[in-house]
Amino acid sequence: MILKTLFGIALALSITFIFKIVMMMEYHKTLWNHRPGNCHIVEGIEFGSEDMQTTTSGLTFITSGINGVFFGPSFQEQYNKQKAKGRIMLFNMEKPKDGVKELKIVGNNFKYKDFFPHGISVLEDKGKVLLFVVVHRAEEDTVEKFEFLEKTLELKHLKTYTGKLAHILNDVAATGPDTFYTTDFGYYRSFLGHFMENLLGLHFGHVLYFNGSDFIIVSEPTIMANGIALAKNGKLVYVNSSSKRKMMVYKRETDHRLTKVNEIEFDTIPDNPVVDPQTGDVLQGCHPIGFKLMQHLNNPIDPGASQVLMVHMEKSGANVTGITELFSDDLELYGSSVATLYKNRMLIGTVCHKMMYCEVKVL
Repeated sequence: MILKTLFGIALALSITFIFKIVMMMEYHKTLWNHRPGNCHIVEGIEFGSEDMQTTTSGLTFITSGINGVFFGPSFQEQYNKQKAKGRIMLFNMEKPKDGVKELKIVGNNFKYKDFFPHGISVLEDKGKVLLFVVVHRAEEDTVEKFEFLEKTLELKHLKTYTGKLAHILNDVAATGPDTFYTTDFGYYRSFLGHFMENLLGLHFGHVLYFNGSDFIIVSEPTIMANGIALAKNGKLVYVNSSSKRKMMVYKRETDHRLTKVNEIEFDTIPDNPVVDPQTGDVLQGCHPIGFKLMQHLNNPIDPGASQVLMVHMEKSGANVTGITELFSDDLELYGSSVATLYKNRMLIGTVCHKMMYCEVKVL
């Protein structure tokens, strides 16, 4: 009798576990492809446009060529096979027909050898355009600061930020010329360690703040603290937790620490949030089907799926009034990680695939 009971419990637990895996990996979901208007692939980007941000004049800065110790051997093989490299690209929304251009990095002390850019934040400060970029390197992750030199299309390297609290960084949100929030994505700097950390749901991630002299932890522990952005009013911070499929809304305290005021759940995996400077709404680059994302990140030649959501926020920036799906595709664009909107023109970036430009006619 006891053996039958134990067997029944084990069977029930196994079925429950399998069901959770199936639901988590989203084998049950169907994707309906649609676009907000005319869209096309932008030539010149072949291995990722992981993050991007647009200035008030329409200049969009893009990180390309992501890599890191947390990617597996098949990913590394494709990275080398495609002769990918870390780059920062520029796309002018006012002149979309000009396409994308690579920006040259200048500076005597800048390390080019293992430059793998990830998250990006743009700060327009007293006539200057400053870029803060998360960079994965072989031994450590850093945030690099650049000044954009528009006449020569160069990035002048100004400073490198690093510290003991920076394990695997993901994204960055500038708050001043020498201060910023950044997401510490995880703890273990290896493919297996990072995989197990996420599989077991370990809350080893945090939001960090660089206060001008050092990094400090400003949030509670979380799992997969991914993309981050400041709200339009500057009083709130949006942070995506990809594993939990939600966007967390934090209030900024006077000491720059964060107090959670809301959690917004999605039926998709959110990657990077980008705030529309006109409306305050949040554009989300998402991965709508989990198992396709896993296959694609394991081996970039395997197809992934893409989705862009416009999350409409109330005036305070803390609550959602509605969500519009602007884009959904698994035929031409794989692994959408970010999107930015400017005058009804939209760019959609990917982790390690291409980049797409769309005319938006549905808003």
